[in-house]
Amino acid sequence: MDYGRMDMVNGNYMEENNRRMAEEEQRRRAEEERRRAEELRMEEQRLEEERRTAVMRRNFPFFGWAGAVYALFYTFCLYKNASGITYPFFVAGTLIYFGLCTRRSGVPLKKDSTFTVVSMLLLGVSVFLTDNLSIQLFTKTGLFLLTISLMLHQYLDDSKWNFSKFLLAIGQCLLETVACLGRPFSDGAAWRVKAVQEGKKDGKGRYVALGILVAVPLTLLILALLVSADAVFRDLFVRVFRHINILSILCILCMLAFGFLGSYCFIAMLNSRVIKKECKKNRNQEPVLAITFTSVLAALYLVFSMIQIVYLFMGQMKLPEGYTYSSYARQGFFQLLAVCLINLVIVLVCLGFFRESRVLKAILTVISLCTYIMVASSAYRMILYIRICQLTFLRIIVLWALAVTAFVLAGIIVTIFRPDFRLFRYCMMVVTVFYLVLAFAKPDYWIARYNIQYVNLEGNAAEQAENSYRDFNYLSHLSADAAPVLAKPENYAYLTENSTAMQSYFSRMQDKADRMGIRSFNLSRYLAGRAVRSVSDAAAQTS
Repeated sequence: MDYGRMDMVNGNYMEENNRRMAEEEQRRRAEEERRRAEELRMEEQRLEEERRTAVMRRNFPFFGWAGAVYALFYTFCLYKNASGITYPFFVAGTLIYFGLCTRRSGVPLKKDSTFTVVSMLLLGVSVFLTDNLSIQLFTKTGLFLLTISLMLHQYLDDSKWNFSKFLLAIGQCLLETVACLGRPFSDGAAWRVKAVQEGKKDGKGRYVALGILVAVPLTLLILALLVSADAVFRDLFVRVFRHINILSILCILCMLAFGFLGSYCFIAMLNSRVIKKECKKNRNQEPVLAITFTSVLAALYLVFSMIQIVYLFMGQMKLPEGYTYSSYARQGFFQLLAVCLINLVIVLVCLGFFRESRVLKAILTVISLCTYIMVASSAYRMILYIRICQLTFLRIIVLWALAVTAFVLAGIIVTIFRPDFRLFRYCMMVVTVFYLVLAFAKPDYWIARYNIQYVNLEGNAAEQAENSYRDFNYLSHLSADAAPVLAKPENYAYLTENSTAMQSYFSRMQDKADRMGIRSFNLSRYLAGRAVRSVSDAAAQTS
């Protein structure tokens, strides 16, 4: 037998076997390390989640009762009362509530939030001063966004956030708040378990809640039996509960639930720190790409701007054949407004994604300056349109938006040369200041004051210029803010004699004022009712 050959085969076999065993051991160790790393990651995640929820669970009695009180306050202020005197108090109460919750969370209050807080208080007051539903809607939307930005600023370091990071943070904030809907129940359960483990005496609140749960069905059963047993008691019961509206009760309960869950989950989301402080730097793209397409746009804008300066601003403007003033202004305006908005987006995208370049900065500056020309052209066209067809709320909003755009452009130009400029905060302050002016100005008042001149001068609304107010319908749909102008003696007599729509308007203003209570008191509706009552009484005495 060839023993040498057998030894060689056996040696190869043992070597192969050892190799396989080593590989198997290596795979086993790698799998074990992977499993341990996964367990460690999950443990770290669990500890991080516990750390994030510890603040709310440790202080659940405070946050729970504070949320309940806030829900009651919210319901009292806003139930069937969207613009009453309670709204400024609601805004102030909201600021106090979030301030107390922030301090309880161990987060120091930042002193640079004074502008936002004062602006929110002024916006709350403006709701009580106007009857314009659009202004009220815009104001409430602004208050909502300012509240979110204020709380994000309190809990996170947003000093280095760019414009896109702020927008993403606000969107994430809303989604994460919805994701925390189960937190009040889980935090309450965890707090009670920990309290029992620590040997604390069980409070009597649980027994009160259980007693209420037992009492409600038992009371309903006994009440049904008593009502069927005695006719006098049944009659008394019917008369007492006749005016109770089930839908109103359900609405109040929904508002209470929304106020509690919304406020609690918002604070829980902030304490969970799910929104990252870091702001990713995305300015790593080749600037040649941006230079290429922005230079083409800049050349086009320069030609267009020169035409606007020479033809529209410096020369005697003559309309092309087939155009009226209204069609020219309307057509040109909306296209230019769209181009202005596109330019803002282009500049922000270039500043956010492309590396710095002197050439790109110069081109973006040219585009921004040309956008100023377009804003001026849009404003000129709209003013021309207003001269022909008078004022509307939409036209005032358009002019307001153009003014805001002009100031925002200034901030964008600064950002082109100073990338660390806090553009979002600047834009927020600009929009807030301009909107405060708009909210307190009462646009409907100025619309009525401007348009009534043309109505009185022409004498016959049906013969007014193109697209004007032929039958007083627009004036009759204005809010109570316009009533002090429309209810002047000379205007009241003319309007009521020539328009049934205006007669209905004055009756509606009087009815609004009469239906106000202490909680729903609105200054604009009160002044409108007083003006209409005074002029109608004087007219009745004269006749």
